[in-house]
Amino acid sequence: MKVYQVVIGFLAVEFVVGDTCTARVEISSQTDADALNDCETIANSLTFSSSANGTISIPDVQDVKGPFTIEGTSSLNAVSANDLEKVTGPITIKDNKALNSVSLSGLEKAGGEVRVEGNEGLKEVKLDDLETVNGPLILKGEFDRISLSNLEHVYGETVIESTGSFLCSSLSKQADKNVFQSSYSCSEHASTSSLSPGAKAGIAVGVIIGVIIVLLALWLFIRRQRKRKRNMALAGAAAVGGDAEKGTEKGAQTSTVSSTTVSTPSGGTGVVGNGGIPRKPLSPPPPPTTVPAALVPGDRGSATPTNTDDPSLFLRPMPRRRPSESDVPMLDSENVHEAPPVEPGRRQEGLHELDAGPVSGRHQQAIHGE
Repeated sequence: MKVYQVVIGFLAVEFVVGDTCTARVEISSQTDADALNDCETIANSLTFSSSANGTISIPDVQDVKGPFTIEGTSSLNAVSANDLEKVTGPITIKDNKALNSVSLSGLEKAGGEVRVEGNEGLKEVKLDDLETVNGPLILKGEFDRISLSNLEHVYGETVIESTGSFLCSSLSKQADKNVFQSSYSCSEHASTSSLSPGAKAGIAVGVIIGVIIVLLALWLFIRRQRKRKRNMALAGAAAVGGDAEKGTEKGAQTSTVSSTTVSTPSGGTGVVGNGGIPRKPLSPPPPPTTVPAALVPGDRGSATPTNTDDPSLFLRPMPRRRPSESDVPMLDSENVHEAPPVEPGRRQEGLHELDAGPVSGRHQQAIHGE
């Protein structure tokens, strides 16, 4: 089958001869890719337009005689060309902002350089069947996985740089077989290469414990501050109450006349009150006695046993002892005299009240006495 298509003007001229497309191919959408169903071989370059968008799959194309280029797109998300086996020119996948998946799993041979770099969202490069690269192999990006399991020869320099979770140890088999004929360098992100999964788990546990300790310390600090404020409030209230009490005591002291101590005729001391009248103090309490309370003079009628053999002798209540002057104030007999009885045959005159005021002598006198 021979198809000749001529487009006049600024558009490209496309010739399809048999299963070969001889013109340069530029793809902007899936519709452009579907137009290549009759092309197993592209005798020119295959390029994705910068306006390409979405997901584009290229079926049936097996050989590209020129460069294969995906560069500078902003809306292209994924590209797959799993039937592609050979690219004679260089393969360039570079500076695509939204690209997150590239699958060339059937590619076996690259006739020139293979360069994948500057793709912010690209995490995986699938080159499972790639065997030979007749130029440099440059892979740079935030890769989590790079599939080069069947790689046999790379005749240019090899540079692999990953800031993702990809590990260079996954290519140790190829390095041991001298697959990389020229210089070879592989670098990976420091945080993933130097830490094992156990170390990461330990760091996570340490961070959690650290956060708990910080929260506990913060809680203790807040609790201490609240307790301190509460104590300060209580101390302030106590100080206000103390000032009020001191003011009351001061007022009471100014209204109270101080007492003085004077000597009494009996050689003791007495207290002079507000009226200046000496008061005799109580007699000192009697010295402690070793005599049992039951033998103290008093009413012992209830303590006299009727039968000495009665076992309830010691269960009877003990008589009360006579109270001392320290318990019940009593008159001192030194300055008190009893009135003589009325003589027989003498008429008793009216009763007189005794004056309790100060007297010049040692005896009291009647208020109305003559």
